[in-house]
Amino acid sequence: METANISERPSLRKTREWRNVDLKTLRGEIIPGDRPAVLKGLVEHWPIVRASAQSPQALLDYVRTRDLGTPVSVMVGRPDIKGLYFLRDDMAGLNFEVERHSLHATLARILDNIGRPDPPAIYSMATPAAESCPQIARENTLDILDRPSQPRFWLSNAVTTATHYDNMDGINCMVTGRKRFTFFPPDQLPNLYIGPLELGPAGQPISLVKVAAPDLERYPRFTQALAAAEEADVEPGDAVYIPNLWWHNVESLEPVNLSVNYWWFDAIPWEAEPFGALAHGLLAITPLPANRREVWRMMFDHYVFQTNGDPTPYLPRDRRGMLSALSPGLANYLRKHLIRSLAKRLPQSLRDQVMRVLLSAP
Repeated sequence: METANISERPSLRKTREWRNVDLKTLRGEIIPGDRPAVLKGLVEHWPIVRASAQSPQALLDYVRTRDLGTPVSVMVGRPDIKGLYFLRDDMAGLNFEVERHSLHATLARILDNIGRPDPPAIYSMATPAAESCPQIARENTLDILDRPSQPRFWLSNAVTTATHYDNMDGINCMVTGRKRFTFFPPDQLPNLYIGPLELGPAGQPISLVKVAAPDLERYPRFTQALAAAEEADVEPGDAVYIPNLWWHNVESLEPVNLSVNYWWFDAIPWEAEPFGALAHGLLAITPLPANRREVWRMMFDHYVFQTNGDPTPYLPRDRRGMLSALSPGLANYLRKHLIRSLAKRLPQSLRDQVMRVLLSAP
């Protein structure tokens, strides 16, 4: 790639900062706004934040004495990836390997690489606290949440997670180091040049544009995404609220970076994961002729997105079938209907197995 093709990104608007955030503010103002928010000083009182402020060794001691020693996934990339977790050039895989080490051993390895001019990229991503360090979770709690959420550790040296989205709302709390979040609204999807949907470092699809140095000749519509973007710098003791489906690029800027993330899902518990519906749509609708796809678009608008309002106000509520208000019983019925539909194209032996399981399910 020629250097002349790459342009530095312009200065972006700053994400709004909030102070003294409590549950009322989070639920009444921040979440309804459906925009990212920096929550200044939200966790500066945490014991682990205070330990990290003393020294890297103090942080290591704090983690080591509370670590169960359970091996966790660690993504390790060669120095030549320069910390950017991404697709390989041939897009046939990812540019790192996965190893298994304890959390405190991973932190010790990161500390050992401080000062090296060409360290490997080291990243333990979304490690559940309950599996590795439950005591840390008990000692450092996020009091403004009113939904069940399992804390997860994000530990790395200076690395970048390419632009992706999360299916759930989240709050990421900075313990040590600094992170820079670049946010893009959901409607910027066409301007982000997303790679293969099934391939991403964190399991989510990623943008092919390198935010720190975008190739605007190759990806010209990215300028529109940048015009809509905003940026947040998060320091120890701060947190950032990330609404679901907002695309975000995350740069961990220091030789040692540790944050704790909390995800939660406000929808009712028996709802399905929407990405599965997208995958089914790619299988069932995308191959159809254009005129048939347009008819199904109308059907989805009417029944799923309800752009015309209630699609069946003329039916008694107890006669709406699968269009009734979702309940656990209806959710099970819809799942069985979907499984039965997918099973029609399976080999007979596998189809029989699926149907046996389906018929035995409650």
